Amino acid sequence: MIALIDQIADRDTALQSLESLLRYDVQGTQRVEESDARRLLEQTSPGDPIMQTFIDRYIEQGREKGIEQGIEQGREQGKAELLLRQMERKFGPADVQLRQQIQEADAETLLEWSDRILTAESPEAVFH
Repeated sequence: MIALIDQIADRDTALQSLESLLRYDVQGTQRVEESDARRLLEQTSPGDPIMQTFIDRYIEQGREKGIEQGIEQGREQGKAELLLRQMERKFGPADVQLRQQIQEADAETLLEWSDRILTAESPEAVFH
């Protein structure tokens, strides 16, 4: 792949081609194997500006994705904590199993349960 990229005279076009190829590969597997990344890096010249630019962009994209995932996890955790608080206010202290069930639920399920608690007459009614 690097040999083909090196044949492209315009470095910006080469970088875009490299990114496109790697994105295509990642979409198929949802991840880049460390061994593939190492092999790719070993095939480039030390300090090669195209590779450094690619690495910088890839790291930044990874950082942004990590931030987005962290924000989403924080939102889900907040929803779980709010539902747990509502459950305890309405039905009394929650047992370990109920806490675990709420904390392991996905966002859609938490939203559904949050609607049900408004009319539920028991904790079981919230979950069924």
